[in-house]
Amino acid sequence: PSQRHRRTPWVDLSFDFTGPLAQQTQQRFDQDWAFATGKPVVDTLATGSMVSGPDGGATQLIASGPDQSDDTLYALLVSSCFGATTRILAITPYFVPDPVLLMALTLAARRGVAVDLVLPRHSNHKLADLARHAALRDITAAGGRVWLAPGMVHAKAVIVDAELALVGSANLDERSLFLNYELMVAFHGPPQVAQFADWIERHRVTAELYRGTRPGLLRELVEGLVRWLAFQL
Repeated sequence: PSQRHRRTPWVDLSFDFTGPLAQQTQQRFDQDWAFATGKPVVDTLATGSMVSGPDGGATQLIASGPDQSDDTLYALLVSSCFGATTRILAITPYFVPDPVLLMALTLAARRGVAVDLVLPRHSNHKLADLARHAALRDITAAGGRVWLAPGMVHAKAVIVDAELALVGSANLDERSLFLNYELMVAFHGPPQVAQFADWIERHRVTAELYRGTRPGLLRELVEGLVRWLAFQL
């Protein structure tokens, strides 16, 4: 194709897993499908239970969606940020957090935790890009750093210290965390966490540091309106 019509490929993150975790994933799909279609499903596996790996680490399937009685993913994400001691490293295409998650990130940065957030400079959702600026200004004002990657990054992962990596389909926005069917895998243990952290770092070093500026009144009103519509983004 010509240069005019050539599109830059999206950057994404995927991984393979087998055994009990794959069985849990199949059951999770069956349960979500049954909920969406109103059909009964037989519970045969303990989804969300820890699965030990050969390297001593452990993995855990964490589902989120309208068929879940508890917001386990959201609770783990927020509590992990509040409990972080050294580092929070995240990559996501869309960043429109609710006030509690934003507070957990900003407070972590204020108490000296290295908070680094990697986003695409321009995602495929212009409204989401506009809505994110208030949160980005809060994070940078607290001492965190935001990095804008040159291409479209669709990966979703959060690293907390050297002990936890949350990787999967959930974005750091309200619609994804509270409305959508999402599936994340929690990796517990330094070897696995380090692999995902290294992957994010490779994209961070090629990104440009975000520098937020105080918006004018009109821009601030527009951003506020778009944030109010955050569940529709």
